[in-house]
Amino acid sequence: MWLYIAVPVLVVFLFVVAWLFFQKAFRRPKTRDLTDEEVFITSDYFGYAAVMQPALEWFRKQPFEELSLEASDGTALRGLWLPKRGSGTCLMLMHDYAALPQDLCLLARWAARKGWSVLLPYQRAHGPSGGNYCSLGLLEAEDCVLWAKKAEELAPGNRLVLYGSGMGGFAVLYALSREGMPTVTAAVSEGTYDSPRGILKTVMREQMRMRTFPLLQILLLYGSFVWHRSAGGADLRLTLKEDRGVPLLLIHGKKDLRVPVKMTEEIAKDCAGRKETYLCEEAGHGACAMAEGDAFFKKLEGFLKD
Repeated sequence: MWLYIAVPVLVVFLFVVAWLFFQKAFRRPKTRDLTDEEVFITSDYFGYAAVMQPALEWFRKQPFEELSLEASDGTALRGLWLPKRGSGTCLMLMHDYAALPQDLCLLARWAARKGWSVLLPYQRAHGPSGGNYCSLGLLEAEDCVLWAKKAEELAPGNRLVLYGSGMGGFAVLYALSREGMPTVTAAVSEGTYDSPRGILKTVMREQMRMRTFPLLQILLLYGSFVWHRSAGGADLRLTLKEDRGVPLLLIHGKKDLRVPVKMTEEIAKDCAGRKETYLCEEAGHGACAMAEGDAFFKKLEGFLKD
């Protein structure tokens, strides 16, 4: 008799726990503005203060134009635009989960000094962009297509280079297979994962030390309702098997404790078309430019020149 009571109670408990987990993970992740010195001092990047502080100071002083566009689901998206007349190249930087464009200030400064235009979108549910939930790259990939079209409109005739970190990297690579994606000269991802399902499983198993069944399945079920997208088929190892004609540079820090290096290695193994892999020996998650310094930018510039 007690089973008739215990089983429904257990099921309800699991669904409640999964919903709380979903809310914590995806409802407007907590971000920090690195251009605030007090925030930077307490951030993971403070160990790279010698290289980051000058770049953040540069970022503060730039005359960014504020952009806005409407996503396919009506979400109001915001971004920053730093134009360079006659540059011939536009670099679009897609930031990570729980990050802001400021996190990519080293890359933005590098591109601007080369005379390139720079576009820095705020991901949905981050900063001034609207939306209550982020989606580990599913909706962000569709937003990336819209931002790429915006870049084409702002800088017609320019070569378009995409760079994404973490969730932004997944969005960039997944966007290459989306309908309506403009012509892209090259795409670079740093510290990205193969699929939303894959990274959730990794976080639950390796970082939270918990079993994935049935919470993972319930989380993905909630996601399909909230995002109106299924994460089931969203796997870069599948979408990149078709050569999109875009050269790819896949970067990963070997000391990344958030996203396993093996995910980038597996993406590269299954990726058709031209690609290069660059593993940074001393870098953690999203910190390759900071840790590698000149060697990183030399590799990036060499790839883009080729």
